[in-house]
Amino acid sequence: MGAKKVTALVLAGGNSTRMGQNKALLKIGSKSLIEIVVEKLQNLFDEIIVVTNSPENYPMLKNIRFEKDCIVTPVKNSLVGIYTGLLKSSNDHVFVVACDMPFLNMDLVQHMLSELGNEDVLVPFLEGHYEPLHAIYNKRCLYNIKHMIDIGNYKIINLYDDVKTIKVNEKKIRRLDPQLKSFMNINTKDIFGSLGK
Repeated sequence: MGAKKVTALVLAGGNSTRMGQNKALLKIGSKSLIEIVVEKLQNLFDEIIVVTNSPENYPMLKNIRFEKDCIVTPVKNSLVGIYTGLLKSSNDHVFVVACDMPFLNMDLVQHMLSELGNEDVLVPFLEGHYEPLHAIYNKRCLYNIKHMIDIGNYKIINLYDDVKTIKVNEKKIRRLDPQLKSFMNINTKDIFGSLGK
């Protein structure tokens, strides 16, 4: 399946409490984390949606759709962002990524797109752990996600037992991204500081 049938969804709605500031706007060199993520995605996806309740913070992002969380919950969580993106997407599938993952390996993303079949979720599974914010979701997940939100169950991986979930082959992932940098979140000051900017 080609990328034109998949929407890229960037989640930029976190509180960034560990960073003390909006991590999406932290810069590596001259570009913010979210700019780096979006520019990589633009090489592969025709439709990109950024889910954020503060779209005014991102005037540098062009040809991007912004959507605000369509459900208000007591706790900020990524599940609502995924739900919003699936609901607003023009396509049946969305590739979900966090705004603080600037080392996306587009060969790996392309591989995931090429592996996409009839499943509801296609998700990397590494060293016994899922990578839910580097995964592809189908609109068929909307009902289950809404139910989870309604009962206050915001843990994304709890969705996987209730829908058709396929794990991305770990050996293939490591061939394309040996250091697994694709899955590195810049979510603490220590990690950001270690990059040397």
